[in-house]
Amino acid sequence: MTAATACRTCGTEPREGARFCHGCGSPISEPDTRAEYKQVTVLFADVVHSMDLAAAVGPERLREIMADLADPCAAVVKRYGGTVDKFTGDGIMAVFGAPVALEDHAVRACLAALGVQEEAKRLAVEVLERDGVDLQLRVGLNSGQVIAGEIGSGPFGYTAIGNQVGMAQRMQSVAPPGGVMLSAWTARLIEGAANDEAADTGRCRQERLLAEARNFGVAVMTELTQAELAKELGFWPATAKGWSWE
Repeated sequence: MTAATACRTCGTEPREGARFCHGCGSPISEPDTRAEYKQVTVLFADVVHSMDLAAAVGPERLREIMADLADPCAAVVKRYGGTVDKFTGDGIMAVFGAPVALEDHAVRACLAALGVQEEAKRLAVEVLERDGVDLQLRVGLNSGQVIAGEIGSGPFGYTAIGNQVGMAQRMQSVAPPGGVMLSAWTARLIEGAANDEAADTGRCRQERLLAEARNFGVAVMTELTQAELAKELGFWPATAKGWSWE
């Protein structure tokens, strides 16, 4: 008999014959990695002024800092059912909704974004005390349809491709230091979920985070419009505003 594979999301050993984890509800079968259209939310997290940080602490210390940051951030992404797509040198790209489809991919990505910022702020205290420099992240999110799958036959692995990925990266680039920028598409998806899920706040950490996302992510809008950003970048026409929270 083949040993049961632990849940990729929470690590729980599944029950015999189960298709979904009884601990977190995630699918436990190996996902199909062939290229296909997926509805996802893409997360980009990037260190603010990373070149200045590198000049201040040197390459060896920078590597230590990035390792101390990347591991807990990847754990946060995994906790909410996402997949770390790649390490970018001074940040990460993660995808929610591929390869395993997730109906609530935007909610999970928003919760993960808050969790990533919590981890960064926790590490920033140590970095400031030891190195005398500020460590901050910008996080950007965008939701929409992408092509996701294995790239080529070499070591490139599974990734997501499309304009929606590029817009997520641009959301990250205009996010406030220590904050998160949502595209309008992600904001629409999270708004309804926050209203539904966070009615009884304080029952658990997830509901508290959903309430926080609603209060600071949905109620506060920036002056930046996606139409202006899309036009500047040569992307498709967009009319709604980007939203952010800190």
